[in-house]
Amino acid sequence: IAQALAHEEQGRIVYRADMISILRQRELNRIAGQLSSELGLSYFEVKTGDRLEGKMVRSVELASGKYAVIEKSREFTLVPWRPLLDRHVGKEVSGIVSGE
Repeated sequence: IAQALAHEEQGRIVYRADMISILRQRELNRIAGQLSSELGLSYFEVKTGDRLEGKMVRSVELASGKYAVIEKSREFTLVPWRPLLDRHVGKEVSGIVSGE
């Protein structure tokens, strides 16, 4: 309730319909901030349908799932992990960001 993710209604707690997506985004933002400090790079967010190119440097495990860390020259992004990425760690990758 204090974080505006739910409210009380007739003595019951009612959660927002988008609560999970809000929590996922908060977690991504928190991890992106940590990685930005660690890597010395700026974070940029990608959306479904965006074209992406860069080096897949590693993966990170979040409560919302596993993500690939993709670096470009001065920035990085996090994209949902796909099993086919296993063989591309440390390599250049490119593609279109698909939905989760």
